Parts: sequence; structure tokens; C-alpha cells
Amino acid sequence: MGEFLSSMGPAAKNQAAPWRVVFHYWRIFVVGAVTIALTTVPVHSRDSGNRDSGEVDAHPDLAGLRYGISVTDLDGNVLVAHRADERFAPGSNVKLFVTAVALAAEEALSALDPALRVVSEPTDSGPPTLALVGRGDPTIGFGMDCDVRCIETLAAAVAGSGITKVGDIVGDERWFADERKPLGWSWDDLKFGHGTSISAIAVNDNVLPLRVSPSSAPGTSVRTSWVGAGPNYFNLLNEAKTSDAEGPKALRLERRIGHRTARLYGELPIGSKPVTLDLGVDDPAHLATWYFKRALEAEGVSVAGQLRTRRRPLQYADEPIPVDPNDPTAQLRCARRAQTASNETVVASLQPAPIRDIVTEINRESQNLYAEVLLRQLGRAAGTGSSFCGLLQIQEFLDDVGVARTSYDFADGSGLSNYNRVTPATVTALLRHAAAAPWGEAYRASLPIGGASVGTLKHRFRGSALEGKIFAKTGTLNHVDALSGYMQARSGETLVFSIIVNDRPLESPSATYQIDSTLLNIAEKY
Repeated sequence: MGEFLSSMGPAAKNQAAPWRVVFHYWRIFVVGAVTIALTTVPVHSRDSGNRDSGEVDAHPDLAGLRYGISVTDLDGNVLVAHRADERFAPGSNVKLFVTAVALAAEEALSALDPALRVVSEPTDSGPPTLALVGRGDPTIGFGMDCDVRCIETLAAAVAGSGITKVGDIVGDERWFADERKPLGWSWDDLKFGHGTSISAIAVNDNVLPLRVSPSSAPGTSVRTSWVGAGPNYFNLLNEAKTSDAEGPKALRLERRIGHRTARLYGELPIGSKPVTLDLGVDDPAHLATWYFKRALEAEGVSVAGQLRTRRRPLQYADEPIPVDPNDPTAQLRCARRAQTASNETVVASLQPAPIRDIVTEINRESQNLYAEVLLRQLGRAAGTGSSFCGLLQIQEFLDDVGVARTSYDFADGSGLSNYNRVTPATVTALLRHAAAAPWGEAYRASLPIGGASVGTLKHRFRGSALEGKIFAKTGTLNHVDALSGYMQARSGETLVFSIIVNDRPLESPSATYQIDSTLLNIAEKY
């Protein structure tokens, strides 16, 4: 996507007053907690010559970059350490923490019954209102490519129940607090698929793909079509032209936040293969009702009313509070939301995706939306469906792992936030803990494999000594490249590693080659 789309920039702050309240809490919760003294994970050096030697040529492939390395064996013996206890922006390596906590809490998460359901709500007169009630399953689909957990299945069930006409269709996303954009996300990510809004209802990954292909003559407009949602949900201003065969492949897709008009500009060489650009949405629940209306009408059910949404604004009760309100250093907890009785009639529901399938999608494909939804589900299982309550579950998990609270700060679940920080040593501590856990095998199996046909490592380590022998999570932002996981050394021993590179100049290429070369050298040595 980077070939066609612009890069990140400063974070956007919408709705000033609520943002200040939430950020003030986040600052206290994440930064203020640094004063708490916790025990660090014990490690032992097995090769002190590689521990913070300070030699500029210790890792020549990474020369000129600011980076941290932590490599240990499964017992915690340190093999290589360079600035391993310094904090770095980790990018999508944050997903390693969210998915580990989710697997540890798999039973509690499954008990939430996150199935998307259709509820019939009687009205004073006229046909019933149908509500799509989201409960945090991010895997729902719509359209020709959907073969499981499809909106069309719900529409068929509604028609099969004897309903022939409905009034309004409501997208009910109150399962989570309304935090569609996490703290620290850059404003220029929000329009793209990887920065789409977070919701308890997600259909087609809350993304609208635009397919672009060259026309038959240079100088004429490119051909475009929206995939899935049809031509009327988003308006498109098409200013992109077909260029000569030797011209650059340079397309840009943009829209203003809150607007449903997108602008496409740039050029695409004649004879090029079609390109698909993903556009994020601001209101996923409304888009879900749009899909549902189309599916109902295809089943012969008429829709007489409007498309509406229901949201639950973020409240103070969504933030963790001290067990003892009079002691600011007391342990935090999440307040449980009161359960209200309901006389709603459930017409249909979809079997939710297993937690392990969601974890695999998050780690293997670096799926941001799924990671953010899973973070909020962790919060919901502990009390309230907010990111803050989910982040507290990560902190409590890491307390059990034994890492210092000063070694990390997390503000989201995907790693897209500019506020995230973690040390390489904390990442390897997490990975060692996971390897020894009952769910450790599933965790490792969720990671991309070097040179495999799927996942974010499919184009890396092919033909090398680590092909098929490295299982690791990637992390990429502007200025950031990271890779952390497990690899099999030449001796056959499993090594645990984390390499994080920060402050790479924007005009420089990715540091993935240098990271891969360094890991190959380490694997060969051990």
C-alpha cells in the first residue's frame, strides 16, 4: 500500500474536551504508574562479550541506526543485548502483547458470546425495527467473497422468519464505548484501511476497497469501481489519469474525516494490472446497516424506514479506578457495567469466530482492526468494553510475567499509536513466558513464518538458513522497523529475540534487510 498512499503524520485530536479528559487519565495511568517499583525478570548472561559492548561494529548491518537487540535462550540466558533496556516505539509488535493476553484469557473471552445478532424491536405502529447488535466479532463479511459469518445469512434468516417489511434498521454498537479512534493515531492514517474506525460491529474489516485500472488510452481517466458497498455509499471524485506505459505508478486516495466523498488523483500506466486501494470509514455501524439493507432487499424484505446507529459515549466509569479511592497508589480495577434486562426478540445470529482464529489473523497479517477489537473485548471481559480497561489487563498480565512497569507504555492494541513504547528485553520476556504457557504452542503457531506462502514474512528469509525456522511478528511505522519472535539457530537451539529500529530517516529505505542480516548472523553463531 505504501507505493500508492501517503505516509503518516501528526496525530489528530477530535472533540477537544473529552479528549483532554481521556488523555489526562491516560497520562496518569500509563506515565504516572512509572513510580511503582516492580521486580524485573531475572536473566543471566551466557555470552557477556555481546552484552552492551558499545562497539560500533558489533552489528555492522545496523550501523547508523538507533536500535535495540535482545536475544536469549528459552531459559532467559542473555546471548546478545544492545540497548535492550531502552524504550523504543515498537509498531505492530504491540500485537504480541494483546494476543498473548487474549490466549491466556481465551475462556473468559469466549464466554462473552460475541456473535453478531439481529433483534426485532416492536414499534407503536407499523413494521418492526431491526437492530444489528454488535458484540465484538470483527470477522463478519458481505458480498461475493464471503462464505462464512455473512450479513446475507442474517437477512435470509429474517426472511425465513416470515418478516416481509421492516421499519428502521439500527446499528447498535454499545457493546464497546465509543472510541473509534485510539489515542496517538496519526491523522493521515485515519482515512486508510489500516486506520479505519473501531466498533463492536465490523463488516468487511470496516474498509471500502476501490479497484482502479487503466483505461485504453493515455490521458483519459482511469476506471474505478467500489468493491462490495456499491456505487452510492461513497462518492468518488476521479481525477486520476492513465499515463504512457513508461509512466510512474502513482495513485493517491484521500478524503476528509467525516465526509463521504473521496478524491482519487495521480496516474496509472496503460497496461498496468488493476490496483486496489483501501479506504477507511468513520461510521462502521452505519455501513453495516447499509449492507444489511441491501441483503434484506435481495431477500424480498422491504425497508420502509431509515438507517440509524446507537452508540455509548465513553464515560468515567470506563476508566480503571483505584480499589481504594483514597490511595492513589492502590491497585486499579475495572468497574463492571450493570446488566439490564431486555425484552428484545433475537431473530438470528452468527456463530462467532474462535479466539485463536482471530489471534492468528492479527499476528500473521498484522490486522489492526482485529487487534483493537480484541483489546476492547479484554476490557469487556474484565468489566467494561473500553481500551483503557483492556490496557489494564495487559498491565496485570505483565505484572505476573515480572517485567518492570517502567519498561513499557501502551496506548492501543494495534501498535499504530505514536505513544507506544517498550524495551526489547520486555518483548523477549513476554515471548519466553508465552513459550512456557499452556497456550504457548498456539501463540507461536499464530506468528508469521519466514519464507512461508502467507503472512507478513512471506517475502523474507526465502532461500536462507532461517527459511521455515523463524516465527516472528513484524512491526512497521514511519521511522520504525521491528521483528520479534523465535528462531532456530544453527545448533538447533530455539532463540528468543527482539530487534527494534527507531528514527530511521524518512527518505531511507526500510531497515528490514539489516534486521534480517543481523538475525542470520546471530543464528549462524549459535
